[in-house]
Amino acid sequence: MRSRRVKIWLLVLSLLASASTVADITVDTDSLRLRFSDQGDLLRAEACFPACPEKRVKTRVLSATQGMLVLGQAENTRLQLEREHKNAITTLSFNGQSGQVVHRWQIPDRGWMISLQSTGTNMATLMSGEDFRPTPSSGFGYLLEQTRYLVFDGLSVETIGLDEGEQAARTSKGWLGFRNRFWAVMVLPATPLSISPATGEPVEDARIAMAGIEDGRGVDLELYLGPVEPSALSGAAAELESLMYSGLWFWLRWICQALYHLLNAVAMVIPEWGLAVMVLAVLVGVLMQPLNRIADRLQDQVHEIDARLSPLLADIKKNYKGAEQSENILAMYKEAGVHPLYSLKSLAGVFVVIPVFIGAFNMLAENIHLSGEAFLWFADLSHPDAFLHLPFRMPFFGEYLNLLPFIMTGFSFAASKLHSHPGMGAAQQRKHARNLVLMSLAFLVLFYTFPAGMVLYWATNNLISVIKTLWKRSKVRHN
Repeated sequence: MRSRRVKIWLLVLSLLASASTVADITVDTDSLRLRFSDQGDLLRAEACFPACPEKRVKTRVLSATQGMLVLGQAENTRLQLEREHKNAITTLSFNGQSGQVVHRWQIPDRGWMISLQSTGTNMATLMSGEDFRPTPSSGFGYLLEQTRYLVFDGLSVETIGLDEGEQAARTSKGWLGFRNRFWAVMVLPATPLSISPATGEPVEDARIAMAGIEDGRGVDLELYLGPVEPSALSGAAAELESLMYSGLWFWLRWICQALYHLLNAVAMVIPEWGLAVMVLAVLVGVLMQPLNRIADRLQDQVHEIDARLSPLLADIKKNYKGAEQSENILAMYKEAGVHPLYSLKSLAGVFVVIPVFIGAFNMLAENIHLSGEAFLWFADLSHPDAFLHLPFRMPFFGEYLNLLPFIMTGFSFAASKLHSHPGMGAAQQRKHARNLVLMSLAFLVLFYTFPAGMVLYWATNNLISVIKTLWKRSKVRHN
């Protein structure tokens, strides 16, 4: 009886040891923490940026509970694991009973790229999970917080939303995968694959079914599991840098990249990211000063012409109607030596500001360095400042009072009010004031649910404009 109990305990211990062996198929590198099944599936992937050992590391679990990359293979296939670490690369070989390699993973000690060579299947499923889902957001902030499929065709990138209509299967020869705001999972097949991304209203997590088109070729893949960050992407593969600001024209992408590198340079001197964003706004203002001067001069010319012609225009509109009114207005412009479309000069300032606005917006929206960084009362520069939790939820605006957008709007209104031209008549002043209020309210609604880092940049811009205008006025008084 005693010997029987001993045998039972030995059996239990052997089963536990076997289970422990399976659970221990893990690989930890400077950039990744990976776990594999005894069948060669990649079960769990956690990425680190800039590196796992760093103190202020940013991490994200990229995988679903069912697995990150699940390989289609016959059930009950028993595979033996051979593990080797050589030349800074960990190799996991999952071998069949006859010793042939069924799946082989190669994982470098550094970087976010790993590779798979599989002869045991020509099917695989790539999945994200709950941890990969974007942070819930209200208002226009929702536009930033989405998971999207990406399919490369050369250097162009097709973007597919998870909530789009049903997608037909397609053939992919280049990179494919999915991303959220700061992290991406991308796959490069060695041979063309037939892919079917899961889409539709109920779909919350990315899921791409992949199948080899050529029989007997298996599935050979390069995988990028890492941050959406220029140096990380270009270091893995030059084409992957196209993920950055992929929805913009190439010249706007250049502006984004220039602003990104300028902000990083500032952060090397000022390691506090909130202050670095404010300094960036100052530097951009200095660099834009020559263009802003031209725009301001054109704007002042429009205000002067408006003030000079406004009484004449009001008199013509009072005394003439229809075609006669139009003829008199044109005659007035001709006599004053003014082109009828002179007011378009005021748009020069818009043409100067808008490209930089778009560049800063996209750069700050996708800047992983701001993720998790606190500043002032902001817990995270990559999310709204959430100054106060409200006891109720407001439609569109959410359940938090965000203070920074109101500060930005106040600076914006003050800057515009101070910039009004002294030559304006009473009617023009009223119209100008009404437009200022409407514009300020529009920007408040637009920015209210945007990340604090983005709002901080524009609040600083508006504050600089207020200070600059007050300084100019003080110089005029002293002169």
